[in-house]
Amino acid sequence: MFKRTVLTIILLLSVVSFASAAAQSSVLSPDDRQRWLSEIRNYKHDFLARELDLSREQQNEFFPLYDEMEDRIEALNAQARDIEANVSENPDAGDLEILGAAYSQFELKKLEGEIELEYYDKFKEILNPRQLLQLKSAEKLFTRQLVNRRNQMRQQPLEQK
Repeated sequence: MFKRTVLTIILLLSVVSFASAAAQSSVLSPDDRQRWLSEIRNYKHDFLARELDLSREQQNEFFPLYDEMEDRIEALNAQARDIEANVSENPDAGDLEILGAAYSQFELKKLEGEIELEYYDKFKEILNPRQLLQLKSAEKLFTRQLVNRRNQMRQQPLEQK
């Protein structure tokens, strides 16, 4: 348990410190962004594998599907962000356009849920019922730890960074 906690902290520190350094050096280049996203994804894989106690075989089957699901959800989010940005930046946008952009923001959760339910059926072929139940909690815990660590890094005086 102690070894697992230490490993989690070390991985989290490295990911957050890279993100912090990248943020301080203005905007990430496309290559840096890809590398950063890849590091986050690898860390999330390690975290979920430990939290769900996945066997190596389960990991090999689960993570390609999980990544596919996350990529689809991210594409939806990007599309919704683009719609919002286009309307927000257009001072001549009419109420109908603004309402359409607002609707796309509200509909996003429904569409994400539909994708997740589609993958639920695929995941239940790989994960046991307990692992499947714990998946959403583990995802929330991952996000919470990442955000907490990021906030801690921001609160440190500049000379300590």
